Amino acid sequence: MKKSGLVSGLLLSMLAIFTAKDALSINIQRIEPSHWWTGMKNRQLQILLHGQKLSECRASLPAGETEWKLTRTQATSNPDYLFLFFEISETARADLKKIQLERGKEKETISFELKNRGTMAKGAAGYSPEDVLYLIMPDRFANGNPANDYPSGYLEKADRSNPSGRHGGDLLGIENHLDYLKNLGISTLWLNPILENNQPEYSYHGYAITDYYKVDGRFGNLEDYKRLVRKCHENGLKMVQDMVANHIGNQHYWMKSLPDTSWVHYAGKPYTRCNFRIETIADPNAAAADRTLMTDGWFDKQMADLNQRHPLLAQYLIQNTLWWIAETGIDGIRMDTWPYNDKDFMTTWCDAVKAEFPAFSIVGEIWVEQTPFAAYFTKGALNQDGYKPALPSCTDFPFYFGLTKGLNEKGSWEGGLIKLYNAISQDFLYKAPGNNLIFASNHDLSRFITTQNGNFRKYLQGTGILLTMRGIPQLYYGDEFALEGDGSAHSNVRLDFKGGWEGDAENHFKSENLKGRADSAFRFMQHLLRWRKTSKAVSEGNFVHYLPEDNIYVYFRRHKNELVMVAVNGNNESKNLSLKRFRQELPDQAGITEIVEGKAADFSKQELTLPANGIRIYDIRW
Repeated sequence: MKKSGLVSGLLLSMLAIFTAKDALSINIQRIEPSHWWTGMKNRQLQILLHGQKLSECRASLPAGETEWKLTRTQATSNPDYLFLFFEISETARADLKKIQLERGKEKETISFELKNRGTMAKGAAGYSPEDVLYLIMPDRFANGNPANDYPSGYLEKADRSNPSGRHGGDLLGIENHLDYLKNLGISTLWLNPILENNQPEYSYHGYAITDYYKVDGRFGNLEDYKRLVRKCHENGLKMVQDMVANHIGNQHYWMKSLPDTSWVHYAGKPYTRCNFRIETIADPNAAAADRTLMTDGWFDKQMADLNQRHPLLAQYLIQNTLWWIAETGIDGIRMDTWPYNDKDFMTTWCDAVKAEFPAFSIVGEIWVEQTPFAAYFTKGALNQDGYKPALPSCTDFPFYFGLTKGLNEKGSWEGGLIKLYNAISQDFLYKAPGNNLIFASNHDLSRFITTQNGNFRKYLQGTGILLTMRGIPQLYYGDEFALEGDGSAHSNVRLDFKGGWEGDAENHFKSENLKGRADSAFRFMQHLLRWRKTSKAVSEGNFVHYLPEDNIYVYFRRHKNELVMVAVNGNNESKNLSLKRFRQELPDQAGITEIVEGKAADFSKQELTLPANGIRIYDIRW
């Protein structure tokens, strides 16, 4: 009994020691960002600390620290958050820095790494009209590592039988098929968001982020993503990352403990849904209540709307963007739901990104049919309300609607290809329309051939226009096979890439397996993509188009001694086209190749025959 009592006493003493030690430590659950870089043009750094009662802590630096300075600390309405602000010296070196926290007798020392700017991932090169983007939904492209389909701690596991569930595609699956993408002829990948979306359902699309600093474990991890970007660069490909600043998933840790009462719009109030009326932002006569509902309302109950007018959150989001660029070497960002964000914040965000990475590309999603409402948000817009945007490029939805409706209608005063002409005729509203991202389909829209009621000839027309029009073309995975899909249900246009999963009955990654329409579509797109790389007229040339007559649309791209002429016949019967109207565009003597059929052409008869619903692309050089 005495021995037992002695052991019990020792255990109680040890427990008391450990309890006292724990009582003297400060519980820090998160430090964001985890590290930063020297040599940034903006040397100000904000660090978010999250843990128990951190607002009561006093922060300081070790004596003799000169390479960075703690300028201030800021607590919020939530005692579990503390924000630290630093100024990094222009001569600061890479080092593991120490930050000391004290709360009464409790003490904690944080290690924070400053890295040399020269250690940033190589990239941030941007893209241009020379490039063609290829949009991939990672969950639906290829499953390279089945072991990560349901990692510990995630709410939704892979289930390919569920059209709206996760299917298991990942970053390694994309990496394994870079050869396919190079062979197709694209130059740039755009991935739907790869950050953590730990939501109980519909988590596969990526737009309900639950951790801004973490790759979703079902796609892989940060090292997998960095390796994919690096492998892309080694293969002559670029990478665009999809980002979401407007909203977060309702399972984000912030929603369990908001950093401040005004961090999220309508926090603690009944669900308030966005009205989705982009027009109210530019409308000088819009009611303030309508405009506020547009910018501050939630996308849905699973996506909380962030208050970017909160200065701490604004700086957090800007730093997060810079962190991903520096850490991974991505070349561009596609920012989701651009007009739903606070427009002044987005100007600040753009300026901050371009200041650090001048060559970096940014495109904002502006889903609106009318050009004035799209151009309003782009750099150089002459807005009457004085708003000066900084967005270099937008998703050109006016082009999309002009293309899909114009090819699908009979020619008339207002119908047919005049719709596409009219969309392009409003380029005067943009400072740089050649930077717009043009497309015929994406992850939210019906597949292009579906918008054309399955007409393959119109698919060929649309593809030819897309790859020769002013702007930067974007393809959506599967477009190369003329896949069908009705966008009224997202699952219809987000099908698994055939051959991306072991045991798939078909494998479209191998061109020899393609048959029928899929084979014809692939060969046509590959042919145009490869030719496009040789055409300075398309990638750098100016653009001139002629009013459609008899529903025939003709436009030209010119660069030095290269000219591309595109003739689109929107009629269901063949048409003869006189060249007399276009004589001022055409050189007297030149070599002419018709690209679609791949054979020499002759303009000596001053007339061309265009097939029904056909497109002809003439490469003219002298």
